[in-house]
Amino acid sequence: MRTAKRTKSLNIVPLDEDRASFELTLEDRSYDDTGGELIHLLEIKGLISLPELEILEIEPKSYHQPYAECSAGLDPVRKMVGARIGAGYRTRVFELMGRTLGCTHFMTLLLDLASAHTLTTFLRMRARVPLPQHKTPISDWLRIGLEIEPRLENACTALRTDSPIIQNTRKQIAEPPV
Repeated sequence: MRTAKRTKSLNIVPLDEDRASFELTLEDRSYDDTGGELIHLLEIKGLISLPELEILEIEPKSYHQPYAECSAGLDPVRKMVGARIGAGYRTRVFELMGRTLGCTHFMTLLLDLASAHTLTTFLRMRARVPLPQHKTPISDWLRIGLEIEPRLENACTALRTDSPIIQNTRKQIAEPPV
């Protein structure tokens, strides 16, 4: 029986307070009893501004795709320069890459780049305060997070406005410890 596996990654490296580099990769492989075969191997590297998350530079590379025509999917990726990761980002990706305009595999990577918001926010938080360990109060951590990115509130079920986590953090902000 033949199986298939997709492996994707996003690596964020802060360069300074104003910029971070990113590298996205996608590898598709197929396997059977005789071994594996490469289907796709793609990469996108670039540079984003902080905290705005504007794409300053972007360069796609195709190391392996099944058809020569797949190379036409590179140019639409390059048109993402100037796009901001945030409201409207997904729409912009679909406008440039949707259906026959680009490569669905590169589109998948560009959609994954939206995670740069989470990762860069974490890195900025972590630069100011250690990550709390299991069962450690997280109010300091989240207070810093809300200072850096107020949209953390209501970003997920754990951080909804009425959650104990947000309520305790709001209380700490209102009444700082002496």
